[in-house]
Amino acid sequence: METKKKLKSSTAYLFNCYIWLLNTIVRGPISRAVIDEKWAHSSANEYKQDYLPESNFHRWKDTIELLFDVKIKCNGNNEYYIEEAADLRDADLRGRLLNLMSMDSLLKDTKELSGQILFEPVPSGEKFLTPIIEAMRDKCVLQMTYQGFGKPRPYTFPIEPYCLKMFKQRWYVLAYSPGIDQTYLYSLDRIHAIELTTQKYKLPKGFNAEAYFKNAYGTADLNYEPVEVKISISAKQAPYLRSLPLHKSQEEIETNEEYSIFRYFIIPSYDFKQELYKYGSDVEVLAPESMRNEFAEDAEKTNNMYNH
Repeated sequence: METKKKLKSSTAYLFNCYIWLLNTIVRGPISRAVIDEKWAHSSANEYKQDYLPESNFHRWKDTIELLFDVKIKCNGNNEYYIEEAADLRDADLRGRLLNLMSMDSLLKDTKELSGQILFEPVPSGEKFLTPIIEAMRDKCVLQMTYQGFGKPRPYTFPIEPYCLKMFKQRWYVLAYSPGIDQTYLYSLDRIHAIELTTQKYKLPKGFNAEAYFKNAYGTADLNYEPVEVKISISAKQAPYLRSLPLHKSQEEIETNEEYSIFRYFIIPSYDFKQELYKYGSDVEVLAPESMRNEFAEDAEKTNNMYNH
């Protein structure tokens, strides 16, 4: 009995269930009877149930709607479907997360291919996704024990989680911390422990995660204002930016045989600058002047270091 309880509460089990149900409904419309039939033969069905219990179905459905920001509806034929399902896999975070987890679900059914498909390692922290998602769904305060980089020891304090964000294989939770009266982005791999409390909180009126991070790149400090950034990048590297834009605001404003110029409206955060640095001498910052000077100084330091 204890083993079954642990299985039910495990993050891996729950996420497999979420992804299975989302993948099943996204191909809809689909009736509950067909969902039950598919669940009976699914690899995610670790209990080997003959049907999907109604309570589980609605609980998972609510969590999916919150996690993927989708609306699961029921039509006049009592069939479930996802509103604007065609756009789901094209969405930034939602699409990447769905595709990644769908692949993981597929590999469980085709284990003979597992050695032929390689993934990048993801730091620990995924085990905290479920309690955070549940806290966001039920608007419950979390008691979190957290140790930031450079901190001598962990600290325990309450947070009010607003949204989850993935960046560079790391999960982050944007949360309001009453103790310091500040909204902050916490990395899940720096969490030591987390506990769901019965204390309720209210999400700020009109809060929209996508709008909140509109001008951000990575873990940008949102207290800074966005600026217009222009870069020149070599013709051999430009296709990489065209195929995978660094930011939604990216716009190619000039192109020739030697280089292309891209423009952004973005917070020039540390993460964004590091992304540009990886292109080395193939990229030149044109504006703003302060950022151009910063890159010039760093280039001079690097040059001096290798000329000693």
